[in-house]
Amino acid sequence: MFDTLGDQDRERLRDVINRLMAVNFLLKALERERYALARRLRPQLEEFFKFLGWEITFDERHECIAVASPEGMHRRPLSREESIWLLLLRLIYQEKRQSLSLSEYPTTTLNEIRAKYETFRLPLFTKSRLVDLVRLGVHYKLMDALDEDVRADNCRFRLFHSLQHAIDGEVLETLHGKIMRYEISGEEGMFDEVAETPALD
Repeated sequence: MFDTLGDQDRERLRDVINRLMAVNFLLKALERERYALARRLRPQLEEFFKFLGWEITFDERHECIAVASPEGMHRRPLSREESIWLLLLRLIYQEKRQSLSLSEYPTTTLNEIRAKYETFRLPLFTKSRLVDLVRLGVHYKLMDALDEDVRADNCRFRLFHSLQHAIDGEVLETLHGKIMRYEISGEEGMFDEVAETPALD
């Protein structure tokens, strides 16, 4: 599979593969050298993940590479609280990206995220739990903090295009339907089934 590669390329490709299998995503904005290598050695990467039965997506438009294991076999189970956090980030991402160019990433603030929780009458996270939730998003290359104190109301977060692959449009559409029903009728338990929707490999 990698017989035609030199020792240095094999070592670097091994690093890229381990990275993708650990966090699912490779973003040019965060890891330019790894991303460039992955694009250059795309045939080898595709052959490797095809052999494993994994899906690999080269999203050239958003400069993002994503992998997913078959039938979610290696997915990290998310708690309901983590699922709600990621779904609301995805919703904010979708709302904000429509007015931006492809080269721009949507940004939000902790205050805006809290406002979403309040809109849907969801219990707010504690300050210590917030740090864990931010760490989850950062680890999986879904977001990063643009300010040092993530617990400050005006702390800004950059939302990456990888959110589109972590939580697909069908899940988002389901969420929009729940939101619409909630706004019209005050439906209870809007997020009761959320813990089963997003998952990370």
